[in-house]
Amino acid sequence: MAIGPQKSCHLTKLPAAQAQRTATCFLQCSMHTPHLRALFTFCRHRGWQCLQLIGLAFLLSLAHRPALAQDHITERAWMEDPTGQMSWQAAQNQPFQAFTGVLSKGFGPSVIWLRLRIDPQAQPAARRDPDRLVLRMRPVYLDDIRVYDPLAPQGFAGSTGDQYHPRADEFQGLDFLLPIARGTEPRDIYLRLASTSTRQIFVQALNMRDLGDVSQHQQILFAVYIGLILCLTLWAFVHWLFSREAVIGAFGLHQLTALFFAFSSLGYARALWPAHWPAWALDLSTSVFSMVAVSCAMLFHILLILEFSPRRWMVRIFWLMPVLLIVKIALLLYGGPILALRLNMTEVLVSPLVFLLAVMLSQGWSAAHTGPRPALSRPVVVGLYALLVFVLVAAALPGLGWTTGDEIPLYVVQAHGLVTAFLVLMLLQYRAHVMQKQQRNTALALERSLLQTQQERSVREEQEKLLTMLAHELKTPLATMHMRLDSAANGSREIKQAIRDMTGVIDRCVQMTQLGDHQLVAHPESCNLADLVRDAVSACAQPDRVQMELPSQLVVQTDRQLMFIVLNNLLENACKYAPANTPIHVTLQHAADQPTVRLIVRNQPRPNGWPDADRVFDKYYRSPQAQRQAGTGLGLFLVRNLMQTLKGHIRYEPDDTWVRFVVELPVSP
Repeated sequence: MAIGPQKSCHLTKLPAAQAQRTATCFLQCSMHTPHLRALFTFCRHRGWQCLQLIGLAFLLSLAHRPALAQDHITERAWMEDPTGQMSWQAAQNQPFQAFTGVLSKGFGPSVIWLRLRIDPQAQPAARRDPDRLVLRMRPVYLDDIRVYDPLAPQGFAGSTGDQYHPRADEFQGLDFLLPIARGTEPRDIYLRLASTSTRQIFVQALNMRDLGDVSQHQQILFAVYIGLILCLTLWAFVHWLFSREAVIGAFGLHQLTALFFAFSSLGYARALWPAHWPAWALDLSTSVFSMVAVSCAMLFHILLILEFSPRRWMVRIFWLMPVLLIVKIALLLYGGPILALRLNMTEVLVSPLVFLLAVMLSQGWSAAHTGPRPALSRPVVVGLYALLVFVLVAAALPGLGWTTGDEIPLYVVQAHGLVTAFLVLMLLQYRAHVMQKQQRNTALALERSLLQTQQERSVREEQEKLLTMLAHELKTPLATMHMRLDSAANGSREIKQAIRDMTGVIDRCVQMTQLGDHQLVAHPESCNLADLVRDAVSACAQPDRVQMELPSQLVVQTDRQLMFIVLNNLLENACKYAPANTPIHVTLQHAADQPTVRLIVRNQPRPNGWPDADRVFDKYYRSPQAQRQAGTGLGLFLVRNLMQTLKGHIRYEPDDTWVRFVVELPVSP
């Protein structure tokens, strides 16, 4: 099923090269007309509306000049031959059904017969080759077309199609061209059509002058179309080389395969097919190009829609669609070309509906979505895919044989490809604009964050210097006062306790600063945890209140200094907030089969309340009943962070009687 460019020969007024030079000159001259300049200004400011006009103008321009050519076919009728064995003589006796324009019978194994009434007097004969007309038949991927004419020898006027080598045709161009006798009286000729592709055919009988005009016009339009697709392909791949975005790369691949399909489906491959290459390869290449183009288009849309976080079950459906390419190629190569091509066309019809449903159900725009927000808004994406549904359905219906019309439906696939490409191009450009804006905002936010971080670091360093200086300047006189205070003096016990409280506050502030700067780093070593607990109890403010349940020896791998700070803070917290003269219990437990040791510090609560379990480890938290006690609210916060540094845990687990803090420490880090 081939489709290719048309070589101009003696049937056209201009050769192909001259026709393209004419088109180039026409476009260059048109650029200087005020009307066209106004049109470009309109396009620049009203791009979306202009895009719709481009597609409409493309379709109309394709059909305009052929419509002006005088067609010598005045009546058309068709008949289906399910057996495919009917002869020309037998077909003449069968009832035919009238039709106009394009005959679209979809896919099927049956042979289609056309009866065409030729009126040689519909237009005066041309000066060049006045005794002949030329049948112009499209599309150029039909397999076998045989023409029977009463004026031809033995009634057979000739055959054409993908099954025949294009170099064997008398007239070669972008269409199937077959000359017939002009005659003097109206007569019926018959076309026998057999094809594994969609049985869609448009036939005209033209004289040489009209055929030359139509061929020249067609060459220009098809060259412009191929050029536009090539520009889109180059844009996509250049953009991909700089961005390396999978979506852009898939769009470029989609346009590249669409370019190959357009090259075949418009007739260029047939016109340029070398004489020593077999005809069956031309037929096969067109079918393969059409299938690959559809699958690459599916891949691009899948990658684009994945940015919008579709439902998981929709993603599974997505990845089944490109896999269909393997199924289609296998069917094409192993005896099921009709089923393969029908599946390909059905995929074109169904896929836009699946994509529209996917974007409508996507979660990327929902408030509950935790991932990155899509660059494109929901109305833009849903609107685009709703438009694609309309365009793609319009492209698929004629090929499936569900709609009929004039020659325009033959080019709906090409027109849809061009319009869709421009729509997607605009979408990708808008997406790139939004993403660049987001990147600029992110860069600005990052720069502000870095400046703020630098300022905070500078302020923190100044605070640390001030705190270090104050700690040194305060602890020295406090230590001097503590040593020189007469123990027998009135109130000396309370004064010493106040001095210890002040020293403890200073120590905790310094330790918090070191912890924030990651200066408190664990250096594990073997130590007897039981001895460490005894040392911490001896150093606390009220060692006589502490009752210990300790093994004689329990060796662990931990940082002795950091663990001492943990124990000291827990004991100071218990001594400070337990009712006066009540015992404080410290229990150290370790089971032989357990990888951790448990240290439990418990005391009775004050009568006016318990600590808030949800906030007890918060920074600066102090319970309402503790406001009369000296403290910073940093002790338990510091303990929790130090236990994380030591790879351990601390939990607040009160029961009906006791305020309990449970420390779990690994035996070895």
